[in-house]
Amino acid sequence: MKYERLRGFRDLYPEDMEPKDRFFENAKKVARSFGYSMIDYPSLESIELYLDKSGEELLGQTFSFTDKGGRNVTLLPEATPSVMRMLTSRKDLPRPVRWFGIPKIWRYEEPQSGRVREHFQFNADLFGPDSPAADAEIITLASDILDSCGLNGKFHIKLNNRKLMDSILEAINVDNIPKAFSIIDRFHKIDVEEFRRSFLSVAGNEGNVDKVLDLVREKGPAEQICLKIEEAFADNGNISETIERLKQTSALIREYTGNEPYIDLSVVRGLSYYTGTVFEFSDAEGQFRSILGGGRYDSLAGNISGTDIPAVGFGMGDVVVELMMKKYGKWNASENIMKAYLVSTSPAGTHICLKVAKSLRENGIVAISDLSGRSISNQMKNASSSGASIAFIAGDREKESHSVTVKDMQTGSQTSVKLESLESFVFSKIQEFRQRIST
Repeated sequence: MKYERLRGFRDLYPEDMEPKDRFFENAKKVARSFGYSMIDYPSLESIELYLDKSGEELLGQTFSFTDKGGRNVTLLPEATPSVMRMLTSRKDLPRPVRWFGIPKIWRYEEPQSGRVREHFQFNADLFGPDSPAADAEIITLASDILDSCGLNGKFHIKLNNRKLMDSILEAINVDNIPKAFSIIDRFHKIDVEEFRRSFLSVAGNEGNVDKVLDLVREKGPAEQICLKIEEAFADNGNISETIERLKQTSALIREYTGNEPYIDLSVVRGLSYYTGTVFEFSDAEGQFRSILGGGRYDSLAGNISGTDIPAVGFGMGDVVVELMMKKYGKWNASENIMKAYLVSTSPAGTHICLKVAKSLRENGIVAISDLSGRSISNQMKNASSSGASIAFIAGDREKESHSVTVKDMQTGSQTSVKLESLESFVFSKIQEFRQRIST
């Protein structure tokens, strides 16, 4: 019987994992530079954690089942409720709390470009402060991660505010705001006529549908869009207050990142727990799905524990990031790691190679030992295909001379190095390698 991977899931081979691992290591480095600490949490949670907290659409996408103890559980469909469960279970944490994690996420969705049913996700959350500066910090963190991956200038930051949209929808007499948000979140995924039909059920009349359509089509610099909203709802104090926060957040993002964020009133985020600022990062050329998204969810802690804790965060899946980085030639296997290959032609040579490998690894060089026992020509073929820049060859002759033969895999030149001089030789080769990759 032939076994194949399930639809929507991925087999990740070493050539896939090396650049992926490098991306996440880079993201971790940036997050730590902001003072964020890494956490982890179970891949399996009680389904009750998501009931009434994440919205009906998400619950319909879970990989959920009844376990052997009769409990209704689900593989993690998103990370935020788990992070909040962890936070609220600890009363000793001084705030603000800055956390990040890299969970695996499962969603039963229709697979397509940029979307699979299982993926890795970088999550970051800031707990405690409720201010435009806090919102701007988490957005800046996301921006800096993408910049550090070589995507500077390749993405747009799109902002909105759920409180603002609440006030606008109330002002035009939309009676089912949660359902309205769910429909608006699908604005770019359906055609205009389907949107009109869906929104009519919550808007009451065609006139309100037209007003909402005009709103969700609005996008542009903060000053421009905020002015339009203020003029349209001049007598609404709630809207004016939220507009001011949106302006402040936008100005701080511009200052921190050097990017001009766009106000996009179609960005509401589908999850029901968002309460304030919401944001998405999109491909500047519009080729791919959203790169990442997040927002403020100040009420989620109260839903879980009864105590409100201001919170803002984002999730960045690996799938679209990979597509973006491949598009711009930033997802290649690393050429910045020096690799050496150890070739032995006798038991005595194997002993020498073990010593050489130990010295190489202590100096930060990847040392790959050929353990096949095959002919030297076959071992050298393996050395070539491994990507090694240098090969160390040892046998009975090298044992007699207390040396090792070294071959430069790029030039083909060979030299004999005394074992007592190996340390200084390795150091010189590291310097040569660094100079080579820097030019």
